Amino acid sequence: MGNWLKIVMCLMVLLSTNAIAITSDQDAYLKAERLLYKRHYTQFQRELKKLEDHPLAPYLEARWIRTQFYKKPIAQVDSFLKRYKDEPPAQKLHKQWVSYLAKKQEWSLFLSYYQPTSNYTLQCQRIKALEQTKRQFDAIKEGQALWLLGVSLPKACDTVYKAWERHGYLSQDLIWQRLLNAKPKKQYKLVRYLTRKLDKQHKAKAKLVNHFWRNPNLLFNENRALSLTPQERYLLLSKAIKKHPDVWLEQAGHPIFAGLEQDQSNHLRSIAIKASATESPANIFEWYNLAKVNHELNQELQETFLQGAIKKQNWPLYTHLFKLADTPIKQEAKWQYWQGRALNSLGAPFEQSRPYFEQASTHRDFYGFLASQKMGISATMNHEPTHVAASVIQTMRLEKGVQRALALFELNRIPQARREWQAIFDKQTEQGKQALAILAGRLEWSDRAIMSLAQIKSWHDLQLRFPLAHDNLFEKAAQKNQINKNWIYGIARQESAFMHDAKSPVGATGLMQIMPSTAKSISRRMRIAYSSKRLVDPSYNIQLGGHYLQYLLKRYNGNRVLATAAYNAGPGNVKRWLKQNQGPIDIWIEQIPFNETKQYVQRVLAYSTIYSYRLGYLQPMLDDTTISAWALLQPEDLQISKANIKQNGKG
Repeated sequence: MGNWLKIVMCLMVLLSTNAIAITSDQDAYLKAERLLYKRHYTQFQRELKKLEDHPLAPYLEARWIRTQFYKKPIAQVDSFLKRYKDEPPAQKLHKQWVSYLAKKQEWSLFLSYYQPTSNYTLQCQRIKALEQTKRQFDAIKEGQALWLLGVSLPKACDTVYKAWERHGYLSQDLIWQRLLNAKPKKQYKLVRYLTRKLDKQHKAKAKLVNHFWRNPNLLFNENRALSLTPQERYLLLSKAIKKHPDVWLEQAGHPIFAGLEQDQSNHLRSIAIKASATESPANIFEWYNLAKVNHELNQELQETFLQGAIKKQNWPLYTHLFKLADTPIKQEAKWQYWQGRALNSLGAPFEQSRPYFEQASTHRDFYGFLASQKMGISATMNHEPTHVAASVIQTMRLEKGVQRALALFELNRIPQARREWQAIFDKQTEQGKQALAILAGRLEWSDRAIMSLAQIKSWHDLQLRFPLAHDNLFEKAAQKNQINKNWIYGIARQESAFMHDAKSPVGATGLMQIMPSTAKSISRRMRIAYSSKRLVDPSYNIQLGGHYLQYLLKRYNGNRVLATAAYNAGPGNVKRWLKQNQGPIDIWIEQIPFNETKQYVQRVLAYSTIYSYRLGYLQPMLDDTTISAWALLQPEDLQISKANIKQNGKG
């Protein structure tokens, strides 16, 4: 034990020493960077030589090469790309170099450096390069494939396809095919754009397709639907059957299905089965048997049938489907919990449902915690620290990619730091990835510790996966707003995984992912100055988030379930869902229409429970205040519902 402590202490000294060494060089690095920016190239070259051993020297070298692009420094570019192959500095320079060559229309050189990519701009530039280098066949082949994806393309693609249009390469059939591909992807703006480019005949067809797209149930009633091609009918049938799966059985011999390929018919049948499993109609066993006969009853579909039974609260059906389910399904906490709930609802004695709750309660998740609370026992945590030899951690710490990531992290260049971290992470063995997670945790880089373990599906180190990041700020927000600290931690963990600079596509920002409009409103209420730039500041963001959670909790009389749902989906949606769905609190959560919000609520509640354990006061997932608030909301539904039918013994 003494030797182990010595190793740990030595490692901490090494980590600390390295961190100080990097920090002392940062001023020199920033000075060189400023010289390059101001185009003081002679002075920059002198400073660069002094920084040869600095982790971020490759970034300075790449920026210097970038300033020399006008000279076509091919030898320098090739040397750099070779030395730092597959590393972020080289990847960035390569992209800049290829874009520069495209801009200068150096097409032959462009093609020699081009690499397969998902970037549509570069793909379109490649098509243009192929055309300019007399490789017309390849240009048309790749251009058509990109065109027919049925998604909006960047402006760089406009010149390619406008030229095609002038030269007659964009036929009406190609425009029509793209329109059909865009519709199921909900690219409606693109659909409108393409419709304007159609001739009179195709516009008439577009109008007819749009009519049935908006009214899919009319496909079987209007003869003009039969004038559509099999491909067009297949597109419309996919939507119609998803909405009204019963037509697959009722209209099986209808001529609307004529001419479809076997794969298309099979896919329509799969759509019908899944849609029926989701809604669990009266003839559900007919659909179940159809799936079984056609060998479609995989684990995902079995779970869809079970979920449909929960949605309808058809407990006899659920217990029967649970019996038929594959063993892996029966071992999952979710389905074990609902089997216990189903038996309770059917009036079975608790001793009959107890084994299912007991099995579920051994899991550390939403359903495991529900089962624990049902049993009146403490939630199971199963914490297992990640163990990696100190020598492996130190070896990883000295990796050049890790050195660059940490240097960028110190400069608060977080996105670049994450790219470096991910690049080195992807190259490691399982043990190396665990070492990186431990290293990130020790350096209090919480989001990298969380993401590193998640990527290798290592779920049991609660200290790394649920760090007490910004503890003093969360403590202050909890006390000031009189809310549970473990709850606000659970919200932040789900919202951002503690990425303080996180920004969603819709604009939600920071640790608590606050929308700017919400932030303005909260700031006014708190009588503090609003600053959009400060939303990435943990102190400001947690302050606003804590106040908003207090507001929501007060609005819902202390009901954390409703407040959590409202934090994600808004009070308006919660109000509508309360009108639509009634019943016990676990049923209400399960029936939240937005799958994203349902998972959000379940994760926040589970994470809050884990954080209560991390903070030293393990709490039940559904606190007394929430249960009491639910009783006031709908007292007749607080307890588990009693079945109106007698148990037939077959469940």
